[in-house]
Parts: sequence; C-alpha cells; structure tokens
Amino acid sequence: MATIKGVHLIGSIQAPDAESAMRRVCTGLPGRLKRVPDGETGSRNYFTLWQYYLFKVAPQMMVSFEDNTESAKRVFTDEEVDEGIEQLKKAGIETGYDDAAIESYAVFKRLRDEGVIPQGVKFQVGIPSVASVVSVFVEAAFQPKVYPIYEEALFRALRVLQDKIPHEDLAIQLDLAVDTAFWEGAYLTPWFKDKFNVKDYVTEYLLRMIEHVDQDVELGIHNCYGDMNHQHWFEPTSLRAVVDRGLRLFEKSSHKINWFHLPVPVSTMETLEAFLAPLSDLVPKLKENNTDLVLGLVQYDDEGGTRKRIDAASKFVSEFEIATECGWGRTPEDQIDNIMELSCGLSQPVS
Repeated sequence: MATIKGVHLIGSIQAPDAESAMRRVCTGLPGRLKRVPDGETGSRNYFTLWQYYLFKVAPQMMVSFEDNTESAKRVFTDEEVDEGIEQLKKAGIETGYDDAAIESYAVFKRLRDEGVIPQGVKFQVGIPSVASVVSVFVEAAFQPKVYPIYEEALFRALRVLQDKIPHEDLAIQLDLAVDTAFWEGAYLTPWFKDKFNVKDYVTEYLLRMIEHVDQDVELGIHNCYGDMNHQHWFEPTSLRAVVDRGLRLFEKSSHKINWFHLPVPVSTMETLEAFLAPLSDLVPKLKENNTDLVLGLVQYDDEGGTRKRIDAASKFVSEFEIATECGWGRTPEDQIDNIMELSCGLSQPVS
C-alpha cells in the first residue's frame, strides 16, 4: 500500500466561526496538517453563492439560480447589456475574499501563538475561478463583459491579501469547479464556446490567476465535480479531464504548484482501476515539480470503501495525502468527527 502522509482540508468546515473551525481540525487531525483553512464559515459556507449578491446592483443580469440546474437564457438587446455593465462598473465589485482572509489570519496567528496551531503550518485561502462565479450567477448575454470585470476584482483581492498576510504563513488554493464542467463538456455552457477553443481558454484564464500569486506563496489546485445538495453535476468515469488540465498547467505555469487535489467519487467503485489510470501520466510530472498529490477518497462511515480506494490508487502512486472530495461546509456536523477519525487513522503525521 502507498504511504499516506498527512491530510489535506479543502476549505469549508461546518462550524460557527473561523476559530471554532481551526480549533476543531487541529484537535481532530493532530500532526496531519500542512495547512489550515478558516472553514469558510458564515456567508461563505456554500462555495461561491455569497458572490451572487454582488450583482444585485444590476439585477437584470442575475440568473434565477437553482442547484445543479442551468438557468434558461433570457434575451437582451445590446443596449440593455451595455446599461447593465455600466451599472456594474459604476457600483464597483469587491469580492471580499481579501477581507475574509485578513480577518481570519488574525485568528490563525493568535491560535498559533497559543500553541493550538503548530508552528510551520500555513494559513490556507481558497479562491474560486471567475467561471465558478460569473458562469453560474450571471445571465449569458452579460457574461463576456462581466468576466474581465470580475476577474480584475479577484486579482485585486489576491493582491491585497498577499500584501497583508506574511508570505511565509500563506498558502493559496485555486478552487476549480465550473472549469471542470467546461472541460468535460457537461453542465453550464461557456459563453466562449463558439469563439474560442474551450480548453485553451480555460487554461489561459487559470494561468492568469496563477500569475497573480507571488512566487514565495504556496499554491495548490483543488479539482471538483460539485457538491450541491451532496450531488455532482456530472459523474466522471475517469480522472482524464482533470489530469489533462493539470498537465497543461504544469507545462505552462510560471509558479510552482505545491499540491494537486483530485476527487475519487464513490460512483467509481466498480471501475476504480480504469478511473485512476490517468494518474500514470500525472505522477512523473508531480515528481518532477516536487508537488504533493492529494486524493479525495475519504467518505463518511466508509472505512472499507476508503481502504479499497487507497489500495487501487497504490497501484499508480507510492505516496500521497488524503482528503475528502470537497469541503465540509455542508457536511452534517455530527459526521465530521468520523471523517477526521478515519482520516487520522489511515494517515501518518506529515513530519
């Protein structure tokens, strides 16, 4: 069996506040964490849903959002689109990711000073791609012009939080969800589908994000198939899509990728070896770049299934960290201890 060193947390944690989240995971996963997120508590617990309300300054561009459902596209004239864009520009967009990170870092630092968080553990901040906000919450007619506006707002937030949080303490994770849907050709239709090669376009905007992470800040990638009402928007049959996208990023990224997370859903149990086979193409690149592989294969109350997924992965890779497929923000509170106990029991300390 492969060596399992450490546990990676995706980001969200069912808790009343950042301090409660960080205390809980440090107690439940002793010695297993290289990085600690703030739990993405409060309004941030449902991934990017809190960003939906940024667009209320131009309500005509807001979709009628429903989980796992692509909203019907409404028709707008060019004049109506331009009017909405002007409203958005006039009001301005600030994502709030910087404010949340800076506030939570103060808690992180205090808990580290108290010895709750071990020295050397980094503060992890999750940032979504532009697609995981604009393509979900904005009417299709407005998306081509909203994309660069929201992207610049993300870049501003990245700049501010990196200016305020010491780089030796910071790790930034890019959370890729809708981007995976685009890559798979499933769920949500990218506005650029008829104008550009979809995979090239996605690669380019992800590389732009990476360029805004300073070289001395750790960077990781979380690949996702959604967790709305504990459902995926698409059940993958292979890791091929996220591996191929990862290989492009490794080839072209100006920044070292410190960790790379891949989901291993329960739906793959009957075809695990075929599902995991693309790891054979990824592992050499991970070794070349000294990148930690993280496999999201831990499931609540499923030690037997988790062990089977570990055994299957061990045929392709000799060492990795374990995680769940997605965050715990919507995981029932009474399941979290079981997930941590299972993760801790199956892994070794990180040092």
